[in-house]
Amino acid sequence: MSTQETLTMIAFLLAPAFFSLLGMGAIGSPAIAVLGEMSAKTKKRVFFDKYGQQIGAMGLILLILLLVVDGAAYAVALTKFPQYVHALFTMESPLLNTFAAFGVFALFSLIYFVTWKKMRNAKGLHMTLGMIASLAALTCVALAIPAKIAWTLSHGTPTDEAIAAATAMILPMSVMYALLTMSAAAALSATYLVLRRNKDDFGRDYYNFSLKLAARWATLPMLGFLGCQGWLFATLPASYKTLVMGTPLAFVWGGAIALGATCALVWVLIARNESPLRLKGLTFLAVALFWLMHTLNVTVAVNLLTML
Repeated sequence: MSTQETLTMIAFLLAPAFFSLLGMGAIGSPAIAVLGEMSAKTKKRVFFDKYGQQIGAMGLILLILLLVVDGAAYAVALTKFPQYVHALFTMESPLLNTFAAFGVFALFSLIYFVTWKKMRNAKGLHMTLGMIASLAALTCVALAIPAKIAWTLSHGTPTDEAIAAATAMILPMSVMYALLTMSAAAALSATYLVLRRNKDDFGRDYYNFSLKLAARWATLPMLGFLGCQGWLFATLPASYKTLVMGTPLAFVWGGAIALGATCALVWVLIARNESPLRLKGLTFLAVALFWLMHTLNVTVAVNLLTML
């Protein structure tokens, strides 16, 4: 792939990657929210619970948006490619289990998000709902990667090397995207807190606490994500590594890593600042960098799949 073709692909993927980022935020929101709720119980500090509640409110918005966008995409695909859409829902479809896990995630997330206030006196049951939603979300991601790879291989006659490469990519990519959903949820929550501050007005102390918390919880999975980048490259067969390093894809991959590291650095600055509200503009910068990083990462993933 030439430099021009690579840049064209990146530009083409910018819009889908933006909605994908919001979708990852929706998928990761139950895990971050229930983590806040559990921390409030174990550390006896109400700010954790308040933060979890706000993540739940954000997660509900993102979940509704995700369902609307997915529904619209399904309608368009059904119109233009009906044979492929129908094949996705057959018993032989490798994506069928992914759809089932997504359905469980959507159902339990919706219940979990909307019952936060109503179940204040039943925290154990409410956290159980959140944990089921979180587990279903991570299961959905874990199933989606091998299903997508299997779907790609099924449309051709893969060589033994391609099958070996596909098998090697499954685990690092699954872990990578699972971590990315949690980082996305925490990162988006920081901007959500800033946007909602004047309307909710929970006090300066709360926002200083919650912004630092959101920044820390966005950083940790991002560091894991960056580690998975090296893991993924290390698992590729030598011929695939040569193809990557001999094309502009190497710069795209390096750019994704650099942008991810920059996001982590921005969040560390917020988390270590005594008055993170003064750095609230950095929360938006981090999300913008996250979006660009995700776009480059998707570009790498698409190119790796085309090599199979």
